[in-house]
Amino acid sequence: MREMKVRPGIDAVEYQEKLSHLIRFLERGDEIKVTVMFRGREVINPERGEELLRSFAADLKDRIKPGSSTVREGRVIYMVLTPNAG
Repeated sequence: MREMKVRPGIDAVEYQEKLSHLIRFLERGDEIKVTVMFRGREVINPERGEELLRSFAADLKDRIKPGSSTVREGRVIYMVLTPNAG
């Protein structure tokens, strides 16, 4: 399993870079744990992290198995993405 860590305030260029890495990992058949880490007052708005994870899942919907849900543990929210078999 691979892990990709991101912050909730990433810009569009960094998002596209992370998305291309996720696509490459999924094409290899790797399972990926995408983690959004909060620092300081960022934890007040956990919906920003959940929105970021949902947008990754939406952009990768044809490459991942459905049913991935977000899990919140303290200052971290994560989602496990499993590649499609075919």
